Amino acid sequence: MAGCGLLRGPARPPVPTSAEELLTGLSARRAAVTSLRGRARLRAGVRGAWTRQAVIVRRPDAVRVDVMSPFGLVLAVGTRDEFLWAYPPGEGTRYEGPASPANVARFLGAPFTVADLVDILLGLPPARAPTGAPSLVTTREGEYQLTLPVGHRVQTIWFAGDTLAVRRAEEAEDGVVLLRVAFGDYQNGFPHLLDVGAPPGGGARLAYEQVEPNAPVDLALFAPPPAPRVLPLDAAGASDGE
Repeated sequence: MAGCGLLRGPARPPVPTSAEELLTGLSARRAAVTSLRGRARLRAGVRGAWTRQAVIVRRPDAVRVDVMSPFGLVLAVGTRDEFLWAYPPGEGTRYEGPASPANVARFLGAPFTVADLVDILLGLPPARAPTGAPSLVTTREGEYQLTLPVGHRVQTIWFAGDTLAVRRAEEAEDGVVLLRVAFGDYQNGFPHLLDVGAPPGGGARLAYEQVEPNAPVDLALFAPPPAPRVLPLDAAGASDGE
């Protein structure tokens, strides 16, 4: 039995690469996919139920998510230019304010900047500018593990050894993980399953059922809808974002 284990040995990635090539590949993917229209299911929080979503994204800073029920629109949430609005039609009230990570987490399940949210919804880890030399190692599972120093933080990205597709990424500071994101169910080069975690709690899973990368998207779609009453985001009850 010991001999069999030795014969198997660690998996080896079949595609030679380097840290620079992987970073160049990430930049190329960001440039290649600049917008998206999709339908998805989203589950946020430990006990969150699945909800159906219509998702629209456009680089660099525009996102709209419509939460649907069998009876129609339940909640619309949009961001653009660091501004966030939320509109539950049943209340006749629009809530708006800064698109801070705390406000994004309140309505979309995890604390991101808008730029990070755009990257993740378009199937990539958040873009970071390295402040030092990146390092690359091969794991026993045959993955490439790319580590980037980013100021006081460290971003680590794992790539499939055979396709170089991104499998997961995390960010840590002083050894404490602040953000995790995983990508799976790749179809035609695009991940249809996104898992996001923000330790110690919070997170979301989004499963695209239909997705159209680089769909034509009018910026008017991200404008806040008219409403009889407008209040700050702080006035929205916690249940509005569930």
